[in-house]
Amino acid sequence: MKRLYVLLLLLLPLCLVSAVAAEVSWPIGCVEANGARGDLTLTCVPDQWQGALVVYAHGYVPPQFPLALPTEELTVEYQGMETTVPALLMQQGFAFATSSYSKNGYAVEQGGADLNALVASFKAVYPAAGPILIVGASEGALIATMLLERYPQVYAGGMAIAGPLAGMPYQIKYLGNFRVVFDYFFPSLLPVPFGARDSEDYDLNDWYSFAMTVSGAMTADLDGEGDLTRQLFKVTRAAQDPADLQASTLETALSVLRYSILGKNDLLDTADGQPFSNRRTWYRGADRNLQLNLLVERVNSDKAAVRYVQKFYQPTGRLQRPLVSIHNTADGIVPFRHEVLYWLRTLAAGSAKHLTVIPVPRYGHAALTAEELLGAFSLLVAKIGMLQP
Repeated sequence: MKRLYVLLLLLLPLCLVSAVAAEVSWPIGCVEANGARGDLTLTCVPDQWQGALVVYAHGYVPPQFPLALPTEELTVEYQGMETTVPALLMQQGFAFATSSYSKNGYAVEQGGADLNALVASFKAVYPAAGPILIVGASEGALIATMLLERYPQVYAGGMAIAGPLAGMPYQIKYLGNFRVVFDYFFPSLLPVPFGARDSEDYDLNDWYSFAMTVSGAMTADLDGEGDLTRQLFKVTRAAQDPADLQASTLETALSVLRYSILGKNDLLDTADGQPFSNRRTWYRGADRNLQLNLLVERVNSDKAAVRYVQKFYQPTGRLQRPLVSIHNTADGIVPFRHEVLYWLRTLAAGSAKHLTVIPVPRYGHAALTAEELLGAFSLLVAKIGMLQP
């Protein structure tokens, strides 16, 4: 049980993401402000500015939390010391800007519009700014890709970190499939069926209660034969870490399931309906596939909601500017196969030459070092011809 409590404490950042504004000291030249669209913004301009601007799109924040700048995402350990991403970039002569977005939860539409407004505001003050690079992590990586595809005249290049680049329809399918298959193998542990709207918006305390129940049931199964958990992960193809199988199994399961607890109602409201459907999905990998497919919850999607998540956002693969994507190969939240599917889309669109995928053979979601991220960023800078001789 002690191991279980430790795991839940380790998962706290996954629940909060960047929702809690940690105490942070931004470098001189950084200014926090209220954005034009009701968001919070941070802009940083170094004394020795070379004219280039890096815009950062943050990851998913549960809708239960207040708007806040992504301080946790922007705090990193570099060369044995804690620092911030703006500080590292400003030392290299880059300006930096980011937004909280004007809403939390499913915020691809709002995040894209908020960042475009932030860029417009920045250029109103610094009209000679350029080139502009868009960088995003997780949900923000999809926003960055959307902006790069849609506005190549604004953004000179992009970097995606652990992003659902195959599109939100595919990511929602993965999250929904995991939830309904989980409910089949571990029935009655979570609230109302996934296809129904929850009667209330759950808070963090509710989530911890559910997480304890789920962890207890899965731990008991793993301490025994582990048949239920084995089948769950085989059917869903969710990532695990062979070096620490039990802890990574629980981490993946809790990380994926939290979206269906903390974020489901927000998704339904934002998309104006249910975008997930498994009516025609045939699940494989269980000991009794026929029984699984007969008894698993079946969900119908709403056409308007499907159209919404395709609009915000199903990437086209039509790149006109360089995109560097870095991703853990064993990512339990956003599967690495997103990268393969997006590469195939760029190949079909004739723009694969603009895409560079950097696989990092490690378990975790955006489990990357500052050195790895700076290396990917340096590659992007080189691709758009910004390296100094």
